[in-house]
Amino acid sequence: MTTRRPRSFEHRYRWLSVAIVGCFAMAFAVGLGLHLTDPGGEGATLALHAGLVLLMASPAVRMTVATAERLRKRDWAFVAMTLIVVIELAIVFWRAGG
Repeated sequence: MTTRRPRSFEHRYRWLSVAIVGCFAMAFAVGLGLHLTDPGGEGATLALHAGLVLLMASPAVRMTVATAERLRKRDWAFVAMTLIVVIELAIVFWRAGG
């Protein structure tokens, strides 16, 4: 019996995106539950913030996996465009912070 090999690195690690979103949902549900029992409590705030950080990290993880796959395939145009977008985002964050 043979097993099918996934088509790409990105396809093989799709579970990573699903896991991050699952962790977000779990942290958010715990945070909401804690908030109902102790509004404004430290545990509720921590869980809600952790959930939001996980949700915001999901696209960054996806982009990192896609870029790693393109580096492996030596798709330099994609890598260059990704670097341009990352530099632009860094400039926006820098300007917004200061």
